[in-house]
Amino acid sequence: MGAVNIETVGDLMRHRTLLRVTCRSCGHTGLFDPRDMIQFFGAGRRLDRLPLICRECGSRDIDRRPDHQTLLAYRDRPAKPKPKSL
Repeated sequence: MGAVNIETVGDLMRHRTLLRVTCRSCGHTGLFDPRDMIQFFGAGRRLDRLPLICRECGSRDIDRRPDHQTLLAYRDRPAKPKPKSL
């Protein structure tokens, strides 16, 4: 499988991965489900354009990245088994 390019909330949905956000000021981290984000921002919203604010310190200096653990879990999942012939 080739490189995965995730730039929008819809890309997160398509690859079944969570968004990991980390405050660069205080280090507070959170995970967000793209299904929840689509309701507010739409599938086409770029990750670098999400208006995020740290709940702990109020900073807007937030790092946004796909969560590698959920992305790898999706990519490494075995393919659907093929139906057996009768």
